[in-house]
Amino acid sequence: MEKPSWSIQIAVSSLAGQVLLYAVLMGSLWTQVEPHPPARVGPFIAASLCLAVVSIPLVWWRNKIGYIISIIVGVLGLVSFSPLKFFYDESAGQVLPVIMVGTVLVVALIISSVASWRKNK
Repeated sequence: MEKPSWSIQIAVSSLAGQVLLYAVLMGSLWTQVEPHPPARVGPFIAASLCLAVVSIPLVWWRNKIGYIISIIVGVLGLVSFSPLKFFYDESAGQVLPVIMVGTVLVVALIISSVASWRKNK
């Protein structure tokens, strides 16, 4: 089996990081550990987690739909992890490391997914 390209490696790694961040968000929501997300975003987090997990093997196998799903996961990640959170969430200062790491993961995921998609057209 040949080694995957740099863009696929970055996309899969970014997806794995987002899966971990979403799992921690869901755990804090279920256990009500402060600062936890509001209950109304639970389904959104669960859907994002599901899409991230589904897209990992698809990206690894160089499936075009996997790149599309991973770009969608990146856009959904911007809702949860972007610096815009400072404008609408009063607890954003408490989760600054999550915002920083999540933003880096989202940017890396979108760039690498677009690069892989273009390369495998």
